Amino acid sequence: MQQRLSARQIALELGVSHSTVLSALSAAGLNGTNRKCGHGALRGQVPFGFVIVDRCLVKDPDEQAVIRLARQLRASGLSLRKIADELNRRLVPTKNNGIWQANTVKK
Repeated sequence: MQQRLSARQIALELGVSHSTVLSALSAAGLNGTNRKCGHGALRGQVPFGFVIVDRCLVKDPDEQAVIRLARQLRASGLSLRKIADELNRRLVPTKNNGIWQANTVKK
C-alpha cells in the first residue's frame, strides 16, 4: 500500500519549510495532496534527494543517504562548511555534479 503524506508531513520528514515543499511540488507539476502526478509543466530544479519518474517526484535512495549523512554530521556538531568539506572529501556529487558549499548543504 502506498502511503500518502501531506505537504506538512513531507516538510517535517525532510526538515524543510512547508512553503518549500509546496513550491517543489508545484514546480514538479504535482498538487499539494499528491493525488495525481504529471499534470502541469515541470519547471525548476528537482530538489536534492529526489528524481522525476513518470512526471512524479520520487525519493532517490543514494541522495537520501547523503541527506542522512549530512544530518548526522550536523547533529555531531559540524558546521555547514565542515560538512561541505567532508562531502567533497568523499567525492559525493551535488545535484549538478558540482562541489559542495555551505549554502548547498543548508538547502
